[in-house]
Amino acid sequence: MYCPRCAAQNLDDAKFCRACGADIRLVPQALQGTLHAAFERPENDEAATARGKEKKRTPATIDAGLKDIFSGLGLFIIFLIGLFVFHGAFWVTVWFIIPALASVGEGIGKLIRARQEQTLLTATPYESGNFHPAPFTPAPIVKELSSPDTTKIVRAPASVTDGTTRHLDAPSKTR
Repeated sequence: MYCPRCAAQNLDDAKFCRACGADIRLVPQALQGTLHAAFERPENDEAATARGKEKKRTPATIDAGLKDIFSGLGLFIIFLIGLFVFHGAFWVTVWFIIPALASVGEGIGKLIRARQEQTLLTATPYESGNFHPAPFTPAPIVKELSSPDTTKIVRAPASVTDGTTRHLDAPSKTR
């Protein structure tokens, strides 16, 4: 199989070109005409569920942020109760700190993102920073161009032989 970028010959089962590093995994499928099958995915793909589905980013709201903060504070209270009431279960209750801090942090992040989205929606283009007017500089006023001085132009010989034959016609100083 040849690389479509640099035309280097590669093994048929190679994933990347050995010369330029281009991704050539789909070249055999493109040559066989089965390239469209590589991009089609069924809805219940087992590989996609094994890898984990991508988290869809929903618009952040203040309610969702406060909910996460208070659930994190609840987990932290459970940790404190377990720490002071059940003295022997320290290592069991210490694991409540991790989700508590993660939930509080995610809630604070949602609050910040919700605030930013609110200001972007209500702000005019000048306030949001998305509008950058081009700087205006007036064109310089040119009265009239001066004519070039042609007296300093040196005329070059028309050809190499023309310049050489001028020297041949000159009288010799050695006589």
